[in-house]
Amino acid sequence: MHKSLQHEKKLLELQAEALRLKLLSNQMRRAQEQSSSLLDLATQLPKAGMVWRLANMPRKLRNKLLVGAGIIGLAYLRLK
Repeated sequence: MHKSLQHEKKLLELQAEALRLKLLSNQMRRAQEQSSSLLDLATQLPKAGMVWRLANMPRKLRNKLLVGAGIIGLAYLRLK
């Protein structure tokens, strides 16, 4: 085989490998973004459930819980 043809073949192989790696990295980035967004959504679900349960509690119990949480929060801030 002629040297210039060998160099051209090698160059094309390297370009193909670079393109394959670029596509693979894009696929991995997309997969990571999707998994992180699902993880963020999953971490927010329990918080939303707690707020919903608190909103549906009887008024007296809900107010007692909110006052208690406020007192605990203030005590925590004073000790800090």
